[in-house]
Amino acid sequence: MPSSTRPLVVSYAQQPLMRQIAATFPALDVRFVDDIAAPTRISIFNQARAMIVAGNPVNAHTLEPWTTLEFVQTLGSGYNNVDLSALQDRHIAAAHNPGQNAYAVAEHALMSAIYLMRHMGAAHTMVLNGQFSQRQQLAGTIRDMRGLTLALYGMGQIGQQLVRLATPFGMNLIYYQRHRHPQVEHEYAVRYVAPDELWKLADIVVLTVPLTDATFHLVGKDQLACMKPGSVLINVGRGPVVDEQALAQALIEERLYGAALDVFETEPLSESSPLRSLPPPVQERTLFSPHISGVTQQALTAMATHALENVQCFFAQQSVHHVLVPRPGVNLWQWQNDGRQKSFATHPNEG
Repeated sequence: MPSSTRPLVVSYAQQPLMRQIAATFPALDVRFVDDIAAPTRISIFNQARAMIVAGNPVNAHTLEPWTTLEFVQTLGSGYNNVDLSALQDRHIAAAHNPGQNAYAVAEHALMSAIYLMRHMGAAHTMVLNGQFSQRQQLAGTIRDMRGLTLALYGMGQIGQQLVRLATPFGMNLIYYQRHRHPQVEHEYAVRYVAPDELWKLADIVVLTVPLTDATFHLVGKDQLACMKPGSVLINVGRGPVVDEQALAQALIEERLYGAALDVFETEPLSESSPLRSLPPPVQERTLFSPHISGVTQQALTAMATHALENVQCFFAQQSVHHVLVPRPGVNLWQWQNDGRQKSFATHPNEG
């Protein structure tokens, strides 16, 4: 099909796997930002009818060159970088992509919990420093997962996948979320608790919530002070949910054993972040990764495929899933009730 008859789609998601999958959608003319020469970039933006974003900001300022834009699709589930009001003002529809990488993120959280409970950072340093004979220092301090209390702050798709993965380990499972999930509680013997109780009971706290006004610095000095000695904090939600200054201080003072973060208040991690200047013995009690928990080969394949399918459906006047801003002229209530909005009932605050 000639490119002139196909909708022009500009993608900020540019991974090699994304490029391979885009090639299997001949009905779309997908261009990748890095492939567009700077002198022609504005011209391409002026012709584009859809945009696929991967964490880059979408707001009134960044939308200025996009004079023909009709649809914005996020690669992942998060959309705190997308100004929905700005899109509505310009009559541009939008959708996000929840759940496609939930298993991968949940698996990363479980891996992080095991890594920290087995003190693998200290063990790794011990071997490399020629201190193999000192391994008895770890004996009796490292823990397996049996009988530990895993607390999930958020019971959306990631939380539910984590519950499924953790169940065979024989852990005590508790959670908090604004909206309870009785079916999950019954099926996996998960107990609902109030936030104050969660912090006091947990050996492992996993955060899966997105960034909202209500979750900004959800974890600060007071919450960390309530955690048990030897407990760990894992954040696979959004970075600003955790006050990094408070966390660094709590780690130094050993109010908790360790922390695993896949997301940070500023990404890339700021030069001035207190997490970058932790003493070496404290660094051994941390596990940091550059926001990669949800981009495994399998997860990225699902994300890219679903995102491109959604774009294709939009231009074919077919069902668009996970709508944030409906097609101009279509009432959101209608989208929810005529089958075009597959899962709007999943609240964005339920990570």
